[in-house]
Amino acid sequence: MSFPTPDPRPPAPGLSTAPLMELEEAPYFGIWPRRLLIFEDRLEVRDFELMREHIESKGYGWVDRVVVSGNGWFSSLLLTGRGGGPVLIRGVSRNTARRAKALIEEHMSRANGQTVRSPQVGPDPRRLMQALTELRDAGVLSEEEFETKRKEMMAKEERRR
Repeated sequence: MSFPTPDPRPPAPGLSTAPLMELEEAPYFGIWPRRLLIFEDRLEVRDFELMREHIESKGYGWVDRVVVSGNGWFSSLLLTGRGGGPVLIRGVSRNTARRAKALIEEHMSRANGQTVRSPQVGPDPRRLMQALTELRDAGVLSEEEFETKRKEMMAKEERRR
């Protein structure tokens, strides 16, 4: 059995290379859990799709809100932002999630004064639906909240067509 390897490409020029903190979902959420890397100048979300590592880089200006939910070793860290689906890291210790939240919020406050926004691209409806389902399954959204958001999303898609 072969395992996927991390992306060997170096980061773009000007980006920091050593993460300040790294969170990884508990292994019971999948064979290759989602990871969140917190850098001085950005956040990176690393997922595996079709046996390949997918890296999504986000600036701190993207983040609207950081939430820690749950207790003990079954806590979750949720990041919501502009122009994209939420980022959910499940099954981490509450202390680790709180430290990550404090670190992200510190960098958010620094970025707020100097954020340059790029043009917004519409979110992928399938990824949004997947993220909503994950949030519901993790207990972050109630069934009513999930249904409300799902109906809003479907109505927006109908208006686009």
